[in-house]
Amino acid sequence: MNHKRQSLIVNNFFTLASIVMISITIILYSKYISNDDYKNDDLKEKVIPLSCEKQTFSTSKVFNQKLLNDSMKALDKGHYKLEGAYTKSTYSDSIIEDFISLDEINSFYIKSLEISPKENINKYLTISYKIIENDKKDPNKKTKDCKLCSGSILTSFKADDKDIFKFYIDFNLYDKNEIASKIDCSIKVYENSVKKIQ
Repeated sequence: MNHKRQSLIVNNFFTLASIVMISITIILYSKYISNDDYKNDDLKEKVIPLSCEKQTFSTSKVFNQKLLNDSMKALDKGHYKLEGAYTKSTYSDSIIEDFISLDEINSFYIKSLEISPKENINKYLTISYKIIENDKKDPNKKTKDCKLCSGSILTSFKADDKDIFKFYIDFNLYDKNEIASKIDCSIKVYENSVKKIQ
């Protein structure tokens, strides 16, 4: 009788231990493995790079997906402001400012956005951009990737000084049509980066 009782206690202990181990495994799996896969595959759309991103070197970064998604509403209503600047070459002769004006570049952004910015608005999305001249004679240049390119365009999207999204793309020639197409690509990549989030 005593032997049966001990056997029953041992069986109960192993049954309890098995239940605890299975429970822990299920919790860990659902928290760290299954949930992530589900979240990434089913709830978030995959962002497929556009063909214009592959023509020259480009890179993008999403800082806040929810703000990026919300910012599209502001853009659709024309609640945005453009802030442009040049980063001119210092070791080579700078020609970018003489070649193209900020007003002209603004017009390229407005054309790509298909809506003019509204005046006198309190809340708006800031689209700041820099036209960066490739300084080929700069001795401190860290990369030699941009040997053939004339410059780059860095576009930043911000809400209340919070970075939402940045896109950087090279342009090969001092050609206004090419610059306009790179700006159009910047806006398209921004719009393409909007995706569902949970």
